[in-house]
Amino acid sequence: MDWNKTKTIFIAVFLVLDLFLAVMFFNKYDASRFEVIKETSIEEKLQSDRIEYERMPVDAEELSIITAKPKIFSEKEFFFLTKQKMTINNGTEVISELDKPYDTDGATREKIISFVKNNVLQGDRYSYWKRNRDEKTVIFYQQFGDKKLFKNISGYLKVQLDDADNIISYTQTMLSDIDENREEEAVLTAFQAIDALYKNGRIQPDSEIANAELGYYTFVRLTEAQVLSPTWYFQLKKDEKTEEIYVNAFDGSIYQTEKES
Repeated sequence: MDWNKTKTIFIAVFLVLDLFLAVMFFNKYDASRFEVIKETSIEEKLQSDRIEYERMPVDAEELSIITAKPKIFSEKEFFFLTKQKMTINNGTEVISELDKPYDTDGATREKIISFVKNNVLQGDRYSYWKRNRDEKTVIFYQQFGDKKLFKNISGYLKVQLDDADNIISYTQTMLSDIDENREEEAVLTAFQAIDALYKNGRIQPDSEIANAELGYYTFVRLTEAQVLSPTWYFQLKKDEKTEEIYVNAFDGSIYQTEKES
C-alpha cells in the first residue's frame, strides 16, 4: 500500500467532510438567526398593544380599478314610481317627496331596505350603510357587484325620516357606465391593510378595529367621470370616539378619515 497516497486521500476526505459540516452549521445558524430577527406579525403587534379586532376576511382577491360617470336622469324613468313627487336637479340628483309617510316599524333596517328596493329607481343597486339618529337620515351607497362605493356623493341614497321614524323623502344620485379595467391584480388582505395603518401610527394601543369591509373609493375625480380603486374600510374605536378610515387595497395608501363622537 502506498501510505503517502492513502494519507492524502484521507486528508482530502476529512477536508470535504469538515467543509460540509461547516456549511451545515452556518446554514443552521443563519436559519436560527433569521427566526430571531424576522419581523413580528401584525397579529402579534396588535396583541402586544392590547388592540382588539373582530374576525377578519382572510381570502385575497383579484380586482381591478373601475371608472364611472354620474348618471343623467330623465323624467320618463320614474313613471312607474307612484305616490311620490319627483324633482330632478341638474340632471344628476333626484329629490322625492312621498305623498304620505312610509311606516318603518321604528326605523327597522328590514323595512327601510324593503322601501328602497320597491320605491326607488334601481333600488336593489344600493346597500345599507348607516343611520344618523340626530339628523334622522339613513344612508345607502351604490354597489358594484357586491362591493360598496364608499363615500361617493355621485352614488348614494339618503332617506329622510320624520319624528316618528317614518320615511318622508329621499335624495338619490347614481353612477353609470361603470367599466372595469381588464387587468385584475391581487389586493391586500385585511391584515395587510391593517399593518399599513399600524406602521403609519394610525392604530392606538388599547383600541378596537371593527367593521372591516372591502369596497371601492374614488381617488381621481374629474368633471364628468371618476376613477375608483379597491379599498379597505375600517372603524378604529378608542374610548368614546370612532374614526372611519380607508386604505387603498393595492398600495396601502391611506385616504381621508372622518371622526365621530
